[in-house]
Formats: sequence, C-alpha cells, structure tokens
Amino acid sequence: MSDSVRLIKERLDIVELIGEYVRLRKAGKNYQGLCPFHSEKTPSFSVSQERQTYHCFGCNRGGDIFSFLMEIEGLGFSEALENLAGRAGVELPKQERLQTRSLSDVMEMASQWFRDRLRESDGEVARAYLKRRNLCAPEILERFSIGWAPSAWDGLWTFLRKKGVTEKDATDCGLVMQGKHGVYDRFRGRVIFPIRDGSGRLVAFGGRIIDGEGAKYINSPEGILYSKRRTLYLLDKAKQSIREKKRVILVEGYMDALRLQIHDYTETVASLGTALTEEQAQQLNRLSDRCCICYDADAAGQEATIRSMYILQKTGLSVSVVRIPVGKDPDELLQSADGHELFEEALRKALPLVSYHIAARRSLLDAPETRKKATEDIVEGLRSLGPVDAEPFLSKASEALGLFPHVLREILYGNGSKKVENTVSRDAPVQKSTAPDCTDCPAMEAALCFMLWRDIKRRRESEPHVLLGLFSHDTVRAVAEAILSGSSVQDLESQWLSMGETAPLHILALGGETADTFGGLNGWDALVSELGRRRDKREYEDLKKAMQHGAATQEDIERFRELAVALKGMGRSN
Repeated sequence: MSDSVRLIKERLDIVELIGEYVRLRKAGKNYQGLCPFHSEKTPSFSVSQERQTYHCFGCNRGGDIFSFLMEIEGLGFSEALENLAGRAGVELPKQERLQTRSLSDVMEMASQWFRDRLRESDGEVARAYLKRRNLCAPEILERFSIGWAPSAWDGLWTFLRKKGVTEKDATDCGLVMQGKHGVYDRFRGRVIFPIRDGSGRLVAFGGRIIDGEGAKYINSPEGILYSKRRTLYLLDKAKQSIREKKRVILVEGYMDALRLQIHDYTETVASLGTALTEEQAQQLNRLSDRCCICYDADAAGQEATIRSMYILQKTGLSVSVVRIPVGKDPDELLQSADGHELFEEALRKALPLVSYHIAARRSLLDAPETRKKATEDIVEGLRSLGPVDAEPFLSKASEALGLFPHVLREILYGNGSKKVENTVSRDAPVQKSTAPDCTDCPAMEAALCFMLWRDIKRRRESEPHVLLGLFSHDTVRAVAEAILSGSSVQDLESQWLSMGETAPLHILALGGETADTFGGLNGWDALVSELGRRRDKREYEDLKKAMQHGAATQEDIERFRELAVALKGMGRSN
C-alpha cells in the first residue's frame, strides 16, 4: 500500500463517504442501508466503521473506500485516488497523479467558458431571456453555474483545442460533433445548465434554445460520463436538504427545479423531462422515505406522474402527489401573486399514490363506457407494486372501484380466472375477505407472519422454535418458517409467484389488515402475548380431554394445573 493510500484511509471515514450515497442507520457495531448496487427493499448492505469496509449480503459486493467510489462513480483507480486525496487533503506525489487531463477537467473548462460567454456582449440575448424568467440575479447565475453557448459554429472547440484538449476527449465529453466540414460545437445559441451527479462531478450539460429552429432543450449524449438513467438534476445540491427535511420534491425540468431551489425548497431535484427510471428512484430512496411528485398539471404531466409514482413506490418510498392549478407549472405558480402560499397549501394537500390515481381517473370511472378500462388501469398499477406493498391501498381502491376487497385481491393475485368485468357491483354488501387454500387462517397468526415479513429486526432477533410454537395452522406456520429461513422477502415473494403459490400472499394480506388492530408493527408484544395465551388454552383443552378419557399421565395432570392457574390469572379460564 502506498503512503498516499494509507494516509487517505487514515483521514477519511468510510461511513461518512458512503453516507453521501446511502442512507445508513446504526445497527449494533456496524451501519446498515439499502445496497446501492442492486435493487432491494430490506437492507442487506453493511458498513463497518471499525474495519473501514463494506459488504452486501445480497449481491456480495464489498471492499474499502477506494473500491466503493470506483464502483459507485464508474472511476478508475487513478481518478478515485485523486478524488479521495482531494477530500483528505493529501498531496499526491507526481508519479501518482493522472498523466492526462481527465474528462471531468475538460467539462469544468467548458463550463467556465460558457459562464464567461454569458457575461460578454454576445451574451446579451441570453441575459435578456433569463431576465424574463427572473433568473438573472448574479447570485443565481453563480449558484447554479448558468452559462451561454454562442451561435458560432465552433467557438468552444476552438477554445478547447488551444488548451490542448484532443478531439477524442471533447467528443467523449459530448461537447463536439463531427460534420461534413469538420468538428463543430454541439451546443450553439442556447442557455447552458450544467448537470452534475450526486457527488458533484460535472457529467453533462443541458441547453435551452433562445431563437431559431431546433429542439427546445437538448442534453449531452449518453457516454463515458453521462447516463440519463442514473442522473437527476441538482441532486448534488439537494441531497443534504433531502436528508434534513426527510423528503424529496421531484419536478420535471430545469426551470421548475431552479425556481423551487430559489424559493428555499432546497430538497428539489428534476428528472429532466425523461421517464423516471428505477435507478433514479433508488437514488432518492437512499436519501429519504418520502417523495412529493410535482409535475405539470397538463395531461402529459398527469400521465408522467402516474407512471413515476409507481416506480418510486416500488423502491420503498412513500409517494404523494402535489397538485397545482391546471395551466400552470411549479415555476409559474411560485412567481404568481401569493405563489409561495399556494404552493405550501398544495404540499399540505398532497394526495397519496392510489388516491391520486383514482382522482385522475374519476371521470372515466364514472362513465359506463370507460369504467372497465379505468379500473384495469388502476388494477395494473396496484399489481405492479406486489402484494405486500399494495396491501395498504386495497381498502381505498376497492371502495373506489366498487369491488369487494377479497375480489380485488383475487383479481390482483389470483389464478387469473377472475376478471374485472365479472366483479360484483358497487351496491353489493361488503363481505369478509377470504383466500384460496387458507380459508380458515387464524387472523392473528397471519398478523404475526405479516409483522415478521415487514420487520427485518424481528426476523433476526426472534427465536424460531419459540415463535413457531405459537402457530396452530399448518399453512400459516409454513409461511412463518419460510420467512424465518434467512431468505430475503423479495426472493420468497418471487419464488411464491413463480410457483403459483398464492396462499402465502393471501396470508400476508390478511395479516396486514389484522396487524392494524394491534397498532401495526408496534403491536408485536401484545400480539405475541395473545397468541401465547391461545396456545396455552389449546394445550389446556387437549389435556382436559386426555384426563376425561383417563389417558393423562401424572406429568400431564401437573401441566394441566399449571395452565389452569396461569389462564385464571389472566381472567381467561373457562
């Protein structure tokens, strides 16, 4: 190990570094969080402050501070070394420095060039545009590094070439293109918005056209630095506020994100108008449990909201939708009279995921000719979440759709024989839920399964032989055994679904409903106590029958007396 590497490791704490990317919680001597390298809902990613290492028990990735940064940012060792040396204040020997200019350096040079052009005389048209958008204040331009790409054919390329930048590096950065008459600038006649990744590394630019023909916005192409699927605008500026405020506000584009940040909603990021991806949703889930979507109020924005909210919910985020007046976007609303107060009110009245979906489809649900299609749309959204994640929304959805809860569950997770068009009418009386293969499931035992499913701490700390003794129903006990086996709940759910075993999912759904009567996950002790009492009552009745038939041993009689005293003490003997 070189002296530089040793010094960096001595000065930097792996928990602090990884904490910039993963929401970590103390768990004994170590820290735990959701793995940033694969999709999961139950934390299997562990960081040891003592050993200064990390390991994921789900995907088996692990290493030290260097390997983490290299993998999470896609860096080579030399780039990671320079990055961490800068953080640690370690001066690298000449032989350990990068021998060639990095692409990130080229991007920073380009960003400064764009900013300089905005201040010059040929940036007047851009300054006038930004003034109309109320974005011309010097502190705003500086804070967000807003620039200007003149209309000249190759102004940036001429500058970069004089600085020794090769055509390959400029092309790899997405700054230039090859045409019939040579190399020319990708961004021309556009206001420039730098796009940085979560660590603050400049990876792309976005350009907004001012005059003439062409797309309203263009972004850098995907390449060595930039991946649309993994990038969110202003995430580098927002991540600390997201942690502090325990929520993220998600908008569609540059202007909305800038406006909300300027108005002190510093927890705001933008998806840049592209369809939200699972990778972006996972990044947000590592920072917070809550996401408020605030897309445009037009039809396209509404549909984008519906698509995005299910992607976010599937990663484990609690999603709500901020509804703003039709005809406005967040940028326009905040600039209007009383805009801040109106936006605050919209935040307070944000609708949960399914409530918004139902509200968005209300007119279709109320019309006989479109009701079936609207119902199927909502059902497909719920189905995409999976049985356990969808369960909290089923009561609201079944009421809105005019379906019995058990019928909606059968549509979602049954064998496919139940179709939407064959469901009962809104006027039919509500019936108690049932589930195939488990029609006589004890609800409290199902609730214990549900709590184990949802609480990884209970699964790890419980003694299986003690818990399994609380179950009287073979199928429910088998589900509990599977949950306690050590397999991840995601793997179990996938296995059950692939094998067509719907009973476990129905048991968990029933358990979710019953758990609420005990106060949710906080009702663990009360539920275990009641199940223990019922177990003792069953044993008491069995021993009583044995004594009546003369089949009881002396040991059985003594146990019967112990149980009688215990049950009487609870005020529950017969």
